[in-house]
Amino acid sequence: MCTGGTVIQGANSEFLSGPQAHLLRPAGRLYSDLMNATTTPFDPSRAQARQTLIAHKLARAISDHGLQVHYQPEMDVGQQQVVSFEALCRWHDPELNQVAPDEFIAVAEARGQIVALGAEILRMVLADLPQILARWPQARVAINVSGLELAQADFAAQFLATVDRVQAVYAHHLELEITESVFHHDVPTLQHNLQVLKSRGITVAMDDFGTGQSSLSRLHTLPFDKIKMDRSFVLALGDPMAQAIVKAMVELTQRFGRTLVAEGVETPEQLRTLQSLGYVLAQGYLISAPRPLASLLTWSH
Repeated sequence: MCTGGTVIQGANSEFLSGPQAHLLRPAGRLYSDLMNATTTPFDPSRAQARQTLIAHKLARAISDHGLQVHYQPEMDVGQQQVVSFEALCRWHDPELNQVAPDEFIAVAEARGQIVALGAEILRMVLADLPQILARWPQARVAINVSGLELAQADFAAQFLATVDRVQAVYAHHLELEITESVFHHDVPTLQHNLQVLKSRGITVAMDDFGTGQSSLSRLHTLPFDKIKMDRSFVLALGDPMAQAIVKAMVELTQRFGRTLVAEGVETPEQLRTLQSLGYVLAQGYLISAPRPLASLLTWSH
């Protein structure tokens, strides 16, 4: 349930609809927000009341199957082939309207709802997989997983039991995306869960690599198959230093047999630069915005 910081902020349309949209609002809106912040003191009771309301409505949305999953493709740009889709949870509430993922996921983690939320997302993905695989037989679907979920001793067993109840072979078409937040939890438990899942063919991706604690010193501690380079590096590709860092990432992952993906690719120029630096896998609005299943099945690139 993808979160993560950015090193360099900019007018990135993927962020504008993603978990960190509040960081990149249009300048006028941001100015208005800042002015309001200076004139209206922060009210902890109102924030607490909103969290309580979101938690209550989220519990109902989970039990009533009121959430949605949108899928954003990841492509081998050389072969022009889809290799995977990232499953992104979306929630529209009649009273709250569209609730940002970073907000309701944070509430779910704080209020003990994250395991139930993760189980519901897995249920939705498994329900959609037959139609996705009918169109893209070799594709995987990546599910964002919270560190709080992975820290549960029985996470792998429960995850696989859910998959097996639907279709055991689907494990070979699933991927888990985790962020730096997992390193705040018990690493031996994380390692055990991931190894059990990998033994069934599920792959593991490190999301937002290059920010916070998702650094070189962490790569060896968990069994990652794929590294997703944070979009801030893509935004900075005009800087020769950023290009050198990106090139080093390519060489590092190739040396250790990992797959490297560029996130947040939005322009043909960015894509050309990445290809010149050795990238073959990319994800971003240049390829496609996240789409609900019906739209995804009619999409072509």
